[in-house]
Amino acid sequence: MLRRAVIQHLKVQVPALGGRVYQAFLAPPGTTRPYATVKLPGIRGSPAISYAGAQQVEIRIYGDRDTFTALDQIEADVIGALHGIEVLDATDGSQHQVDWLPGGGDFPDDDKGLIGRLVMFEAAVLFERG
Repeated sequence: MLRRAVIQHLKVQVPALGGRVYQAFLAPPGTTRPYATVKLPGIRGSPAISYAGAQQVEIRIYGDRDTFTALDQIEADVIGALHGIEVLDATDGSQHQVDWLPGGGDFPDDDKGLIGRLVMFEAAVLFERG
């Protein structure tokens, strides 16, 4: 499973997160910062291959409202950890090629009193033929 593979990979490969990588919307209240969440917002089908497409992967990095420079470094670490590599889900053995998509950027999270950085990736997917 792609989501689980990305979470497992970031927990190991980005020490600044201290293993604090969660599914989107599921970080425990009061989680120590910085931390990250992983969201799979949707699949984009291929216009050329009917049984293939790309799954978007959004990583949101959260920090205290004091500086974005710490998030800058963590963003670079996340991109370095995921761009152009295959992540492995140790639970089901699935592998997923992940590539960075330029974009994203800074955002406030007023509900939590935090600031954040959105980093976007995509992974190739195949659909079962039916």
